[in-house]
Amino acid sequence: MKQFFKFLLASCLGTFLALGLLIFVTIMVGSAFSKKDTSVASGSVLLLELDNIIPEKTGNVNQGNFSFQSEKAIGVFRIRDLIEKAQSDKNVKGIVYKAPAAGGAGLVTNAIIRDAIQEFRDSTDKFVYAYGDFYSNSSYLLASAADSIFSNPNGSVDINGYGAMIPFMKEGLDKLGVKMNVFYAGNFKSATEPFRRNDMSPANKLQTREYLTGYYNEFLEDVSLSRGTSPAKMKEVINQFDFDNIDKCIENNIIDGKAYWYEFEDMVRAKLDIAEGKDINYISLSEYDSKKYISKGSSKNEIAVVYAEGEIQYDNEDKGVVSEVKYHEIFDKLRRSKNLKAVVLRVNSPGGSAFSSDAIWKEMKELQAKGIPVIASFGNYAASGGYYIAASADKIIADPYTLTGSIGVFSMLPNMTELMNDKLGINFDTVQTSPHAIALSPFFDVSEDEATMMQKFTDDMYQKFLSRVADGRDMTIDEVHEVAQGRVWTGRKAVELGLVDELGGMERALEIAAEMADLGTDYKVKEYPNIKKEVWEELLTEMMKGQSAQISLTGPEKELWNKYQEVRSIMQYREPMARLPFVMETR
Repeated sequence: MKQFFKFLLASCLGTFLALGLLIFVTIMVGSAFSKKDTSVASGSVLLLELDNIIPEKTGNVNQGNFSFQSEKAIGVFRIRDLIEKAQSDKNVKGIVYKAPAAGGAGLVTNAIIRDAIQEFRDSTDKFVYAYGDFYSNSSYLLASAADSIFSNPNGSVDINGYGAMIPFMKEGLDKLGVKMNVFYAGNFKSATEPFRRNDMSPANKLQTREYLTGYYNEFLEDVSLSRGTSPAKMKEVINQFDFDNIDKCIENNIIDGKAYWYEFEDMVRAKLDIAEGKDINYISLSEYDSKKYISKGSSKNEIAVVYAEGEIQYDNEDKGVVSEVKYHEIFDKLRRSKNLKAVVLRVNSPGGSAFSSDAIWKEMKELQAKGIPVIASFGNYAASGGYYIAASADKIIADPYTLTGSIGVFSMLPNMTELMNDKLGINFDTVQTSPHAIALSPFFDVSEDEATMMQKFTDDMYQKFLSRVADGRDMTIDEVHEVAQGRVWTGRKAVELGLVDELGGMERALEIAAEMADLGTDYKVKEYPNIKKEVWEELLTEMMKGQSAQISLTGPEKELWNKYQEVRSIMQYREPMARLPFVMETR
């Protein structure tokens, strides 16, 4: 028995020692891996390859079921701050912007990055070079802020202005036997047109032409100023459509030269004063991001920046989505904060659920009732529900490129009786305890009473929308209705119409917030929502959902998937929606 206890004690002791050693090793290894390398090699070149999704707030993007990337999506304001940090970083000697082959971020997103590149160029003696095989409107706008722009000799500068191409599905749905019951308020509320027409209405063409022309004029003004030419000269070159246009672009000062990548790198080496053939020490944005800490202030006084980016959806807590339940948690926390002095609501949303939009609007009113100033700052979009949630703000700031307004409401309900009965041979029958027990079913025709009720519900929601804006903008309902009706405007035009107070970006919004809270410069910025940063956390979450990592879609497949998601999000709503009819994609 003594031997038994002896061996038992030894065994337990050994187990505890082994466990202790394992814990010790784990801590040491974890500590070693957690040590952050903040060193940047001397003679580094910051490489900007902006070919991934760029959200407003770092990581605040839902990649979808077809994407699982280990690298986080760096937010546009973090990119701006990193470029600004590189100005004073003695180890960063310059910037190379490598234009992506296709696609592009939103117009305001591009403008923010472009301004940061311009500031870097103007504030330092460091170089900024741009290189691309192909330039689009989007990538050229960024490249125009560089000292010099180079292209592959076999490339092209595809800056052809702005256009809209909208798919219309009514005829296809008719052939399938699906009829869309559409209810809308606002002559310009064009989100429903693809389901009830085969072409754009005159009103829709009018508004689309106006905001695209506004974008085009802003683009010409920005790039001609950077390139030392005139908008008229830029327009002349753009109108001469030609794929093989590199030499012509050089002659007209659109770009500075042509070179293969290895020749371009020799120019960079010459700037760095290093030998031909020696490796250039490029540092990517993600790597530079991992090495740089940027202070948001240390004061007790807090200005909260709440990013409302993405579609507004009911009861959805995904990243890159705005919902009443998700943002109630944020605003409830802010209301209870003793240090909160002001809020900047950064809106980058095409809208969505009218119900959720109104709930978030009420959250803003509650903050203001507690004496907290609320400043709205607009990004690429602040339209429909995106404008609704900001309507009560004390001040509204927009970028010239912001697509804003779209003050209107619509509801849609598919009628699939022909598809089910005639095409598929599937019939439905019913027993009801009351006349409307199965009201608004897609498998039965909408009755006259139901159609009247839906139109009234939509009209009432529109009137509520008008009243929210009238109250916030100190306008009459008739004055708001005159510029509403679902019509979209550029940020510059929205200032003229009284929907926006002034043009500016996030920095201007923070200045106004500090002024209204009487803080001067004594404040810190805290950003919401909080985003999970660890990849393993996301992996565990996806595994618990029964999902697995998928390959990211690119090119045409990604465009088709995005279009499907847009249509799907519109058709799945049963409530009135305050949403743009599209998401602008720049190229």
